[in-house]
Amino acid sequence: MRKLRSNSDESLDLLLDTLCNVFGGIILISCLLALLTNHRPSPTGDPTGTTAAQGRLLAERLAAAKSELAGLKKINETMKPSADEKLLALVRERDALLATQERLRKLQPPPTNSDTAVSKNPVGDLKELRSEVKAVDQLHEDAKARKEAADQKARDLAAQIQSLLSKVTTEEDKHTEHVRFPKERAITKPPYNVLLKYGALYPLQDASGEKFAGLKRVMKDDESFEAIPIESQGIPITNVAVVRRLLASYKHWGGYVSLNVYPDSFETFRALKTLIIEEGLDYGFEVCPQHYIIIFSRKGTSPAPL
Repeated sequence: MRKLRSNSDESLDLLLDTLCNVFGGIILISCLLALLTNHRPSPTGDPTGTTAAQGRLLAERLAAAKSELAGLKKINETMKPSADEKLLALVRERDALLATQERLRKLQPPPTNSDTAVSKNPVGDLKELRSEVKAVDQLHEDAKARKEAADQKARDLAAQIQSLLSKVTTEEDKHTEHVRFPKERAITKPPYNVLLKYGALYPLQDASGEKFAGLKRVMKDDESFEAIPIESQGIPITNVAVVRRLLASYKHWGGYVSLNVYPDSFETFRALKTLIIEEGLDYGFEVCPQHYIIIFSRKGTSPAPL
């Protein structure tokens, strides 16, 4: 194949160089124009006045900054106590939780397996502590419920006791005998005094007219004496034969029975009263306090017959 021969007259190298030079010149001129446009000459005038104005402006800005700093310091001082109080509250809460955790750990039984590893995870400890606190709260609620149930039971028992007391009072009222004592008569017979104490009879004189040995006599200056019954040395009311013999002697001497009754011998008085009535004797009585000591004298008086 035949190779074409290049024609030197048709070469474009010179045209390319010319275009590159033109574009390069345009770019250079554009850069110079940009630099000239951005360059601003310093303002003319008195440099001293400009510096003074800038100083005043800086002083005003400094004063404003100091004022703002003082305000911020005041705000900081105002907010600091509340922040400290919140921090103290958090610290107290933490200490309370730690104390509760320590108390619950002491209440727990020791682990049976010594190889068990202790958890070092604080999150796990906190969850365990919360579960233990919840369990303690549940125990507290259960105890409170049991206490309320016990209180209710106590109230029910008190109501039952009150009802039983009312029934007992009603039954006692049904069996109570209301006795109206007759008027005392004038004393026309000599009295024969008998003390009823310790559930027995202590006469001043026995059936033979002698001083009764079971009654201690403490003499006074004016021929009076204190009569003190000796326990377990009186005449028991169950010894009916001796009691009837004593009453028969009083009837033979033409007197009446004067009784001094102590609170521990009311049943003895009731039984003796029946025997006195059967014997056909008159009687009078007087109730004495339990620890009262009776003094007998010639100028004294005895209970009048009924």
